[in-house]
Amino acid sequence: MIYQVLQIRKDRRNEEAALNARILGEVDPVFFLSAYDIVAEIEAADLDEVFRIGNIGPEDKIARIAPMHSVSVGDVIRDNFGRCFVVSSIGFTRLGEKEVA
Repeated sequence: MIYQVLQIRKDRRNEEAALNARILGEVDPVFFLSAYDIVAEIEAADLDEVFRIGNIGPEDKIARIAPMHSVSVGDVIRDNFGRCFVVSSIGFTRLGEKEVA
């Protein structure tokens, strides 16, 4: 499956909502719509593999669309069905929900 990786745009990184995302893994859906951009597409079997590939490769599984940092807390992973998952400190949380997936 191809997953999209979305990260906070540089011009929005110092806002309070960005800090909540990057430190706590809490992404406000409205902030997401206005402040995140697609930076890569990663071919992987599941979210855990997206995280692994986004950190240690292999590079041939990553199609970079824009400059990106390694996949980390506060980043969003979108699957083929349009579902968005926030990278949390442990696991993933569906965007707009509080429980870890």
